[in-house]
Amino acid sequence: MILFVFVALVAATLSCFAAANTPVTRPRVATDQILEAPKPENPYEGQRRQPHGTGAFLLRTNIQSGRVTQVIVGQTTGNGLLDAAALKALRQWRFKPEVLIHTEITKPRLNPPISKAECLVLVPVTF
Repeated sequence: MILFVFVALVAATLSCFAAANTPVTRPRVATDQILEAPKPENPYEGQRRQPHGTGAFLLRTNIQSGRVTQVIVGQTTGNGLLDAAALKALRQWRFKPEVLIHTEITKPRLNPPISKAECLVLVPVTF
């Protein structure tokens, strides 16, 4: 099965994870702001029956350096091996320094809380 990674990234206020009913505009991260974005390798590649799934992952990113400091599973793909492959690849992502914008969020609650020097980028991944 071919692996698709949607590069429609969303610097999220993450209303999709909040209980708010108000519509929120989410600025998109342009693909020209990404320096490195390796695609996850499918752990079932070459096998006759390949599980598939779509998940949503949050990249906690340092704005100044553009480096991903943490990857959070927002929605699982439904398969632990697929999630692990996505986490491994997404940890290597890097954005251009100082192009991402911090947005205040209240949900999900992160530990430690997100600082003004960080932002969250929502990345959907489909296997």
